[in-house]
Amino acid sequence: MAVRSHEEDSEFVKLLQTKITEETCRSGEVPAGFWLDPTVPTGWIGLDQYLERHGPFPIDDYWAASITQQIASAVLFLHQSKMAYGILTASSIVVDLDGIAHLLPPPPANYQRLDDDIRSIGKLLLRLVTGQNQYPPPQLLFPVNRSLYKLAGFLLETPMTAGQVIDFPPFENQLI
Repeated sequence: MAVRSHEEDSEFVKLLQTKITEETCRSGEVPAGFWLDPTVPTGWIGLDQYLERHGPFPIDDYWAASITQQIASAVLFLHQSKMAYGILTASSIVVDLDGIAHLLPPPPANYQRLDDDIRSIGKLLLRLVTGQNQYPPPQLLFPVNRSLYKLAGFLLETPMTAGQVIDFPPFENQLI
């Protein structure tokens, strides 16, 4: 999988590395959710490949909730640092050997507003739950977790914070 070079993302990567270092010194824990190295480790795959391997849709509700919550946690870290990720797509996400999702640096000049990030999380959840990129999907030919599906629509229409997304009850029910 090709990953953009640090030179292309230098401003964002340097700022994010500074924020991660500050948070690590403050809390003693490394914030998860980002992959800033220019190469992706062997065995890690892009989200599209991950969905192909774990499909057909719907993928397991636990994985849909887990991936969405992990990405929302990374976005929350950015928002707490007054940074927005921008357009979040499946090509922005890699999944490691343990099934943990990581955000790659966004393309240059991709920086948007904070609420755009929440809509992107809604689109991601919709994709994970239905395999579709539009809401509502034209016709579902398989059973769908209705609470996660409704949450995806809610995120596309309602301003929320990344923290509210992480703590939303449908996620808690799936991750127990």
